[in-house]
Amino acid sequence: MNEKDSGDDVKVAASETLPAGTDPHRVATAIFTLNEEESIKILKALIDGHENDYTIDHNLIRRCEELVEGNTACGMEYSEWAYVTCKTAGLVHNWSPYAEVRAVTLPYDDPDEPCESVRAYVVGFFWVCCASAVNTFFSPRQPGISIPGQVIQLLLVPMGRFLALVLPDWGFTLRGKRYTLNPGPWSAKEQLFATIISQADSIGNFTGLLVMRLPIFFNQRWAGFGFAIILALANQIFGLGMAGILRRLTVYPQEAVWPSVLPTLALNRALINDDNKREVINGWRITRFMCFVIASVFFLVYYWIPDEFFQALRLFNWMTWISPQNKNLAIVTGSYGGMGFNPWSSFDPNTSGSGAMNAPFFAQLQQYIMRAIAGIIILIMYYKNAFWAAFMPINSNSAFNNQMKSYNVSTVLNSDNQVDLDRYKAYGPPYYAVANLFVTGGNFVYYTFSIVYVFIKYWGPLKKAFVGMIVNTIKGQSIYTGFSDGHARMMRRYKEVPEWWYSIVFLFGFAISVIGVTAWPTQTPWWSILVVAGVGALLTIPWVIIESIASTGISLNVIWQVLPGVIWPGRPLPQLVILMLGGAFEQLAGGFTQDLKYAHYSKLPPRAVFRGHIASCVVNCFMYCAILEVMLVYFNQDSTLCQWDNKEHMVCNYANQVFANVIFFGAFGTNNMFKLYPVLPYCFLIGALLGLAWVLAEKAVPHTRRYLQSGMNEKQFSSFEQYFWKPAASVFSCLNPAVALSGALNWTGNTNLSYATLGIYLAWLFQFYLKRRYTAWWSKYAYLIFAGLNVGVAISGLIVTLVFSFGAGKKTSFKWWGNDVALAGVDYQLYNNNASLLPLPASGYFGLPPDQYPTDW
Repeated sequence: MNEKDSGDDVKVAASETLPAGTDPHRVATAIFTLNEEESIKILKALIDGHENDYTIDHNLIRRCEELVEGNTACGMEYSEWAYVTCKTAGLVHNWSPYAEVRAVTLPYDDPDEPCESVRAYVVGFFWVCCASAVNTFFSPRQPGISIPGQVIQLLLVPMGRFLALVLPDWGFTLRGKRYTLNPGPWSAKEQLFATIISQADSIGNFTGLLVMRLPIFFNQRWAGFGFAIILALANQIFGLGMAGILRRLTVYPQEAVWPSVLPTLALNRALINDDNKREVINGWRITRFMCFVIASVFFLVYYWIPDEFFQALRLFNWMTWISPQNKNLAIVTGSYGGMGFNPWSSFDPNTSGSGAMNAPFFAQLQQYIMRAIAGIIILIMYYKNAFWAAFMPINSNSAFNNQMKSYNVSTVLNSDNQVDLDRYKAYGPPYYAVANLFVTGGNFVYYTFSIVYVFIKYWGPLKKAFVGMIVNTIKGQSIYTGFSDGHARMMRRYKEVPEWWYSIVFLFGFAISVIGVTAWPTQTPWWSILVVAGVGALLTIPWVIIESIASTGISLNVIWQVLPGVIWPGRPLPQLVILMLGGAFEQLAGGFTQDLKYAHYSKLPPRAVFRGHIASCVVNCFMYCAILEVMLVYFNQDSTLCQWDNKEHMVCNYANQVFANVIFFGAFGTNNMFKLYPVLPYCFLIGALLGLAWVLAEKAVPHTRRYLQSGMNEKQFSSFEQYFWKPAASVFSCLNPAVALSGALNWTGNTNLSYATLGIYLAWLFQFYLKRRYTAWWSKYAYLIFAGLNVGVAISGLIVTLVFSFGAGKKTSFKWWGNDVALAGVDYQLYNNNASLLPLPASGYFGLPPDQYPTDW
């Protein structure tokens, strides 16, 4: 069988092609390792083990179910059946059962390929410094400037190859291994290792440092460089330790696909490796790299059309053009401030659709459907004037006073940023737009639903992960014990990162967090870090599980606003500190878990990734804090930093949003918010009950089927099975309620259905139709097309920002109908908080009367 499948034109399966730079002979050798008996066991284990896997190809499962029945049941000759069975079992056992993973990975490994080299560290640290400096320095600006990860990934190639060309082969040999400045040609592992280092420029929710220090916010002058470094390290390190502890649950299992990492791996291989130029896939002869270049150039040019020259195409609110001043039309179909119920809402894939390859189609479809259902519920609430909603814009994330104006928090605060009761009674509480209120309650439902559902549904893997961690640590066993797929077996040849390394990192993060909140006057007790660790760990577990299968997670920002507001009502500073630490816990844990999955798929030594990521985090922290000091001096010479009149346009939109949220939940207090909106606390209970009900329903379904069968004759049950049960089972086999429910939260902040409609069309085309009909073409080109989209848009966006915000075109504007028509009606007024469904009542205010204002501090 090896000879049959070892030619130059070898294909992995009938409809697939090999990744760039693949040796077909080694693929065949890696796949065909099983006899018929072993293959049957592997396929049966696949069928049983992936029964509840929402991401697996169900056509593959059905094929495996046929093969395990034998050649007679399949209608095949024995030799043909044996070949197909051994090949299929070899693919899923020695490579991956997921076609999208096979499209960007290899079933073999070269352990001698350079990875953790000096030159990889040099270019990686260079770009983490550049990205951290530029992204930090200009993030408060509107519009901002940033260096996207795909652009860095692209530029790493010529830099790495240049170093490979000019560096001397100086080094030494230690224990039989050669260490040198120049280990040879720039390799794919070095490229990915440098990419991982360069992407460690995130700092968590660290915008809070600006909020803490600037006079227009909290004016805490003590929060200088030393405090910033401590908090930055706490932000970074805490989450890294948690990611390592959870790797048995989020990295090693086959089911943890992490679809969001696959485009980066595809681009990495295309940039480094050459294709077989003779290969023709569905009539396409071009290489992966040329496909990427063409897509990049196309979108670099196309970006200018919807974003500069014909802006009506970007958010294509064409339905409102019929009657621009029609409120109902704008509210329902508007793309700016409306709900975006529009069958074709954009011609800009960067606005809607750039992430179409980042998650399976099933996940995107159920999220889109739930998003639309949530939008309908929001519309009903709005037109019913629930919670005084009709006196505000429908889909704003701003807070409003009872006279339909933006809530001015400074009106109710004293010099210590505490609520002045007399001022508050004169001004009133803040009110939420209905979409914002819905999303806040929806987040509460989602938290408890996800915890209950995931912990019950995935109790087996959770137990295996944590028991395995304890047992393997005590017995000194391999951390890969219990994982036998091809990638895990190949990774066993590399030295593992011991559990105690991650435990030390976690404890260091805890200790330095305690130092940060106690050594400076943060008004935050040390035991609050226990709350951050406990709640953060509890919510990070379902977050990484859902993220690993569907590229969507749980945003913890809301819980870190609500919880401190309960513990310390009327004290906004502790809430700000906890918001920074808690938000980073989730973000950094997820980010490092993603890096570990990169390493797992590409066979990077785990200890190298650990060292590289930790080192880059430390470099990033010092760079970030240094740039923060420079920014405070350079942009705050006239004391206008983070104000709307700053001459450098450093308006700090996100910092202002953080400050407002801290005031609403911290100074105003969560208890008062719950009195103003009494439905919100019940959302936690609703979520837990829904999660429990869903799990019980899943367990009851098989019993229900048997019960119905016992009450029907054979003909009745056959009809019932054919026309109801099988179609319903097919739908529910692809439904993950935790993934679907996350789609309902994608509202507010003027984020509406317009930002998803084109994306669902592209997801259907690429992730469903092309993936099934033209699998070989899809596996070769699809990821590179979207990588080209992101790179082209990023480069074009940088050019636009530099030219029209800083350069010769600073005062240039393209005034014509195509740029003005979308902004001419109520839709854009809703976007700017200048329109509502109902006018102000005759009483001169809406909401609670003054004698009923909540005052629970």
